[in-house]
Amino acid sequence: MQTSSSTQQSTDGDDRGRAIVQTLSVVLEGMVHPADSIPVGYLRRTKFEAFRAPQISILDYLVRIHTYASCSPECFVLALVYIDRLHQMQGFVMTDLNVHRVIITSIVLAAKFFDDHYFNNAYYAKVGGVPCTEMNELEVEFLLLTNFTLHVSTDTYTRYYNELANHYMFSAQGSADIKHFVKPDASGLLVYVTEDVSAILDQDMCGDGAVASMASCSSLGSSVGSSSGGSSFGGRTNCKKRSRSTTSGQKRRSVVAPLGVNA
Repeated sequence: MQTSSSTQQSTDGDDRGRAIVQTLSVVLEGMVHPADSIPVGYLRRTKFEAFRAPQISILDYLVRIHTYASCSPECFVLALVYIDRLHQMQGFVMTDLNVHRVIITSIVLAAKFFDDHYFNNAYYAKVGGVPCTEMNELEVEFLLLTNFTLHVSTDTYTRYYNELANHYMFSAQGSADIKHFVKPDASGLLVYVTEDVSAILDQDMCGDGAVASMASCSSLGSSVGSSSGGSSFGGRTNCKKRSRSTTSGQKRRSVVAPLGVNA
């Protein structure tokens, strides 16, 4: 029974992770400015700028990280929060020359801050397609530029997650009849919820007060600094920090296909 439940939770988490990755790629693509539209004086101000844009797309890069880094789905939401902080605190402008390095660095920081288990920078560098020494420098650079502010409040996480969920709802992959969101439960823990909007409307018209939300369970505490969780972009799921179990009890290193974004 334990094994079956664990397997279901892992599958649900993977589904939710894929949905977040697809939606996050669209959001990040909308934040990227063409490098030739940026004043020359702005470029090369940070360690994130490359001489030429990597050939891998943002979506493929995120899928690669999701496949090999084995971080929780929450890390991709936190990465978006960190990237937004980078912009707000430094006026940082993302271009096709720096977006890949910003992505891998923000996700690495999220995994180290949030997940129970994570890899070393040598492995993350291989996943991200940069030298290990550069991965170390990018991590420090990002922390300095954001004043080491990695903690994310429950309200902030909820806002960013729900914005991503709304993007997904009206995307080609999503459905306008299915609503995904996260909200606190009675005990203050954040819960992932999926509701069939059309079913709720039908029930309201019939006077039936039953709630048409799908429920499963699994549980983020009072802040995202101490929690995580797992169901597809929805299900009713408590977001709780979980240890990814493998046969060895540790994260498993996947064989990483070579990639170079160190242009």
